[in-house]
Amino acid sequence: MVAPFRNGQPQALRGGTSGAAAGRTGAGARRALPLLRPLRQSPADGGFALRLLTTEQIGEALADGPFASAWRELCDQALEPNGFIEAGFALAAARHFPVRARPVFLAMWSAGEDGRQSLAALFPLAPAGPGGALTRLWLDKQAALGAPLLRRDCAVAAAERFLEWLAEDGRACGAVFPRIVRDGATHKAIVEAARRGGRSIRTLESFERAALLPGSDPDELWLRGASRKALKELKRRQRRLAEFGEVGFSFSSTRPQVRAATEQFLALEASGWKKARGAFLSDASLLTFVRSATRLLAEEGKCRIASLTLDGAPIAMAILIESGRRAYFWKIAFDERFRAQAPGIHLVSELTREMAARTDIELTDSCAIANHPMIDRFWPDRLPIVDIAVQAGPASAKAFHGACDREVQRRDLRARVKRIVKRLLGRKES
Repeated sequence: MVAPFRNGQPQALRGGTSGAAAGRTGAGARRALPLLRPLRQSPADGGFALRLLTTEQIGEALADGPFASAWRELCDQALEPNGFIEAGFALAAARHFPVRARPVFLAMWSAGEDGRQSLAALFPLAPAGPGGALTRLWLDKQAALGAPLLRRDCAVAAAERFLEWLAEDGRACGAVFPRIVRDGATHKAIVEAARRGGRSIRTLESFERAALLPGSDPDELWLRGASRKALKELKRRQRRLAEFGEVGFSFSSTRPQVRAATEQFLALEASGWKKARGAFLSDASLLTFVRSATRLLAEEGKCRIASLTLDGAPIAMAILIESGRRAYFWKIAFDERFRAQAPGIHLVSELTREMAARTDIELTDSCAIANHPMIDRFWPDRLPIVDIAVQAGPASAKAFHGACDREVQRRDLRARVKRIVKRLLGRKES
């Protein structure tokens, strides 16, 4: 599904990294930030060491092996999954997006009783932009969530240490956590971290989007979200599609399968209206990104591509990302020559049946905008999403609330301008 748009140019700390990598120069270099001493000795109490890594530096760290293993281990032990901070997705974005859109990563390490260092949290931060009042966690329009990865055994302490770090740096009065699940485990951990430090929290935006829960029956879901007449019309269109040839449905999941299916998806997407409005094939950096991301995720079994075929040729396809026990309905494309037969809806029907039957997936996130005209009818259950801002330190209260007020005003203005542009272009508002 279409991921939410990015709200403006994000702002992040301008700090650099620590250790040997701090001496790098050139386009990706940043001012060195010393490795911070752990505040306490016990990881459970918040004893963390921090490193701020640029794209080049995190690429070098991953090439060494241990950091890649630590990242995967953190994903497995995360308080709440985020498929868009899986190494395959986030690193592909950091390497191939335009420089202004690439995240930097705040890696937070802790030491166990045996002295072994493990990754306790990973905060992807947006690249520096104009201003500096609010640091933002990274959220690109290709990502549907902006939540950090927090290890479940020290999640609150890690979130609290992140806020302390912002206060120590002194250049931002708060942090924006975009697109996190409202009242989800990560949201609750951030709220508790703020409460412990007496920090204010502001809600900047909230909405609900469609989600699929396991054990659901596709026909019953359609009746809940639409009507019996609409279900009858869906069945009629499916019969009409079958008149054109043999209709099939399948998943690609191995690396070779995903690689081939990705190329089919790219061609299918570019064959329709998206060619002029953001198809991957129309942008060289996005094209390289999606090829890299799907390949890297498939290597870990975290990317699957669903295909609806007619006589063996794909007429509708969807890319799904998996992380932990959640799946993300990331992208969809269909052959517009068969628009009257609704191949995209037929694909979603088959996909719903398959995903609802999986006991290892607790939720499939549609990644859609609020009030999506198609998926909302198929998936009537809702996932609440919120953008929040958290004060960095007690001394920044006045600046924090002023920055939040300006942020809300900016978002409101942007939404109004977007509605006007859509009316002028004759597009539906959604």
